[in-house]
Amino acid sequence: MSLPDFTALRTGRPDCPSDLTLDRLQAGELPRERAQEAERHIAGCADCGARMAERRAGFGAIEGVDPRVMLARIRTGLDRPASLSERLLGGFRRLFAPLAVVAAAAVAFVVVTREQVQQPSLDTRPKGSLALHVFRLAGDHAEEMVSGGAFAPRDRLRFTVDLPEEGYVTVLGIESSGALYTAWPLEPGTETRFAAGTGIELSGAVSLDAKPGRETFHLVHCPVKVGPPHCTSSGAGAAPVCPAGCESTPFLMEKGP
Repeated sequence: MSLPDFTALRTGRPDCPSDLTLDRLQAGELPRERAQEAERHIAGCADCGARMAERRAGFGAIEGVDPRVMLARIRTGLDRPASLSERLLGGFRRLFAPLAVVAAAAVAFVVVTREQVQQPSLDTRPKGSLALHVFRLAGDHAEEMVSGGAFAPRDRLRFTVDLPEEGYVTVLGIESSGALYTAWPLEPGTETRFAAGTGIELSGAVSLDAKPGRETFHLVHCPVKVGPPHCTSSGAGAAPVCPAGCESTPFLMEKGP
């Protein structure tokens, strides 16, 4: 019996990234060009945005599982020598791990387990791809939004970013008219240079205006040698034009009336 073609397993349209591609994107294993291509598709595809959000949620997406308890047990297991039976079981798990792509919860378990083996510390660490995470403030909590999701006027948003290397960042917004505005930083003099890492929180919150329509946030990252980004709009639905050496990643919003 031959194993299934994991690169063909996907939910959505034929042109949507496969489950395996999304798993590798979340794990930071895709080459930069492929990662950027996948991010661009996710920004314009609500189905794939939801699939990616499920992966980013990890253990948190599994009802009844406390991620802190699960990760603590993993770390405890890593600190003690494995028995012969555990080593044999680990070998079988590695052999059949690819079959986990058919279930999102199992994928989350495999990915987080492997990352804990390589990175047992919970410190912020780079994963090799640029990413913008948008959170909507609701009362005393915040919910992570999906690219392509619905937003309302006056929604208050906060950002966290994943950076592959040290550099300068800004978050630009492009309205449906093609007009460009700066969504972050909110105040002059704000520090915009950050070391490489994941889950870096950008200070402050932005409030959406009352204009309905499709808008796009673009996280722009420029290496230290290039300096802070200075970009111009190239029209609605297109990435901004920024200095050579900079890169950007989009996040799509559908703003209702």
